[in-house]
Amino acid sequence: MHLTCTGLTREKLIDVLNKAKEYGIRNILALRGDPPAGVDNWVAVDNGFAYAYQLVEFIKENFGDYFCIVVAGYPEMHPLNVTSYEDEIKFLK
Repeated sequence: MHLTCTGLTREKLIDVLNKAKEYGIRNILALRGDPPAGVDNWVAVDNGFAYAYQLVEFIKENFGDYFCIVVAGYPEMHPLNVTSYEDEIKFLK
């Protein structure tokens, strides 16, 4: 299953993941995603997620190790990244 943060609230994510469990889906690709068509700037929705790592954390907190989660990223950091490289390394540890 491919999930993005775009337009996704925490409540909707719980619903989607419960439905995925019903269908036996266990693999998830988690991405921040692009802005919707026609929108220049990406903005998180209320009670949603701004970054893919938040999406991953939320899934792990609510579903433990049930899902196998993979992510994709920029090797030199996303051009809109707001954290430092050192902060990213701390997060990965």
